[in-house]
Amino acid sequence: MKTLNSSVALAAVLALVPPLFAQEGGAMNKDYFTVAGEQVTLTEVEPGRSAQPPAMPENLASFNKSGAGGGIVNAGLSAWGVITSGAPSGSYSSAYASAIPGFSFNWGNMADWKGPKEMVYRYKVTNLMGIDVIDVKYKISFFYGGTEDYSGKSQASNYISQATGGAVTEEAKGDGKIHGRYITNFTVQPISVNIKWGWHFDLSVRMSDPMNIGTKMAPVAALQSSLNWIRKTPFATDGGTFSYFVDGLGNFKDLSPDMRAEGEVGPVQISETPTVSWN
Repeated sequence: MKTLNSSVALAAVLALVPPLFAQEGGAMNKDYFTVAGEQVTLTEVEPGRSAQPPAMPENLASFNKSGAGGGIVNAGLSAWGVITSGAPSGSYSSAYASAIPGFSFNWGNMADWKGPKEMVYRYKVTNLMGIDVIDVKYKISFFYGGTEDYSGKSQASNYISQATGGAVTEEAKGDGKIHGRYITNFTVQPISVNIKWGWHFDLSVRMSDPMNIGTKMAPVAALQSSLNWIRKTPFATDGGTFSYFVDGLGNFKDLSPDMRAEGEVGPVQISETPTVSWN
């Protein structure tokens, strides 16, 4: 079997590398792989309508229900991928988290959902050559404000007892209902992914345990999400976290380090299928 000598092999490799990225002598242009700046732009989108989110699966046993706070559990996933190796992850389309009452939960008793509230982010990385080497958009979406209605004194008393651990007196029960505000179908999905040659980017979601930031008789669900990102080149590997907080009243807060650019608030076009471009 014939073997190529080192110079021929190097020439063959460089033939596969776009000339822009190579320098004389076979070395890669490090400026191409060096970050000059990164930017996160936010556009808020909220349809301003009440809607009924898709019902959750009947069998919730397969979902994470740990970390209950004030009787609130996550009937959904605690982690999933959004972008893997520079392409939309196969798991994002069916992955979501919810913060709902974990005691005697009945989807049919939930009403008054609002949303979805949607936040669209664009993350862009520019190298020293002025090329946007990473340009991705992802959407954070959730329904909020859902509350439960248990009518009837006997049923309401049992429900309140489970929710409060029997700590609420008859006088404190008021009208015999718990007026909670919950979250469902919290998702993070890619809209577009554009990664230049030689760069790699991963984005994954990890959810906190649900919290009750209200009271026992008026619980307000809250979730915190961490979007962990990893950026790789032949010369370096970097990573970080984007953190977001949402609650059952529809509030949204970006807890990330401040590298955001000012973005206009208004409608955006969201494609049904993420477009992937490897240039």
